[in-house]
Amino acid sequence: MPAASFYDLPATLLTPQEQLRAICRVINKVWQVVGEADILCADLATAQSVDDMLWTFQADAFIPHGLGAKYSVRIHYQQPWPDACVVAVLCALQNLPEPLPACERLVDFIPAESNARDLARERYKTLKNIGYTLQVHTLEA
Repeated sequence: MPAASFYDLPATLLTPQEQLRAICRVINKVWQVVGEADILCADLATAQSVDDMLWTFQADAFIPHGLGAKYSVRIHYQQPWPDACVVAVLCALQNLPEPLPACERLVDFIPAESNARDLARERYKTLKNIGYTLQVHTLEA
């Protein structure tokens, strides 16, 4: 049965840069544990921001990443999304990707902003309704 983890971004992470840094910490953990990840971004600007932040979010971290299929951490910003992957990390998507990639684990984030929080709740409900096992984690600032 597929699983989804939602990470609650605390309101103390006020700037988009602070939120993105926290997201990159989660991506780093996924890469350390699983060895790969597919990051599905809302658009090219988000993909480039993730790409840039993965280089600088932590002084001693190195994550082999980039736009395209030749990296352990692959950043995608347009359809078609991968058909299947081990872990899909959703980054700034308002809705679940369609079709939803077949993956063992899906990682999503719950922003502090009210509208974005409501959209995350909808994604959570949809995943629950289609049989995902769900967990919610609170990220530390």
